[in-house]
Amino acid sequence: MDMTVDSVAFATDPRARARFINQKNKKTVKEFRVKQRGYKRPDFNRMILDLCNHFGWTHEKIAFILPVSGASTVSEWARGGIPNYDNGAAFIELWQTETGIERYPREGEWQTYKYKLGQLDIFEDGGLCDQVIDELDREIGL
Repeated sequence: MDMTVDSVAFATDPRARARFINQKNKKTVKEFRVKQRGYKRPDFNRMILDLCNHFGWTHEKIAFILPVSGASTVSEWARGGIPNYDNGAAFIELWQTETGIERYPREGEWQTYKYKLGQLDIFEDGGLCDQVIDELDREIGL
């Protein structure tokens, strides 16, 4: 039996491929497709803004650290471009290293959660200001 013809048909015809998917695989495929509906890609623009605004990074510095051709590539990501997988993964790792946050922002989630960068929490209850005031009170004996 010559499998070459069948292989060509199998490779080009989705109906031919569907015959070989068993019930278990159908369930797995369905679960995968349901999960994909809710997938949101990383919000590279927000991560770039975080690095630039809170840590003083520039597009040039980000491009120098990452394996990309130049600052125009990073600028393109900031405008909504999608990096290839390797560059995107490297950028996410850089962002996580700089910020110390494990969960990175995803598109469309900018109002659903907040994270703290740098010294943004110095004025909150138990923050740095309260710690300094407590230390000063101890030193002066109040």
